Amino acid sequence: MLAEARGKGLIGVNTPAELLPFADETFERIIMVDALHHVMSQSETVSELWRTLKPGGRLVIEEPDVRTWQVKIVAVVEKLALMRSHFLSPEKIAALFPPGAKIKIETAGYNAWVIVEKE
Repeated sequence: MLAEARGKGLIGVNTPAELLPFADETFERIIMVDALHHVMSQSETVSELWRTLKPGGRLVIEEPDVRTWQVKIVAVVEKLALMRSHFLSPEKIAALFPPGAKIKIETAGYNAWVIVEKE
């Protein structure tokens, strides 16, 4: 993926999500798709995403909705496969953000989107 991004003239980095190599308030938009349940520390990852988001910026985290039976099955299978996945409900993801974050949760099927704006 990084090679494809570089081939399109984009800058790609390979780094832990808990320690992003970007200055504070770098990005106006951040999207994280189907990945938060795979990081080592979800709270540290959310802190880093929040830190690098500019005021007025928007962050979208898309995750499988663990409240649905389909995702519960996936979570069990990933545990049996010895993956370190840790699925959180959309409300628990939202609770990781600091006070003052404007948060909206949307769901459809077995997906959830936690949409966060930094005022």
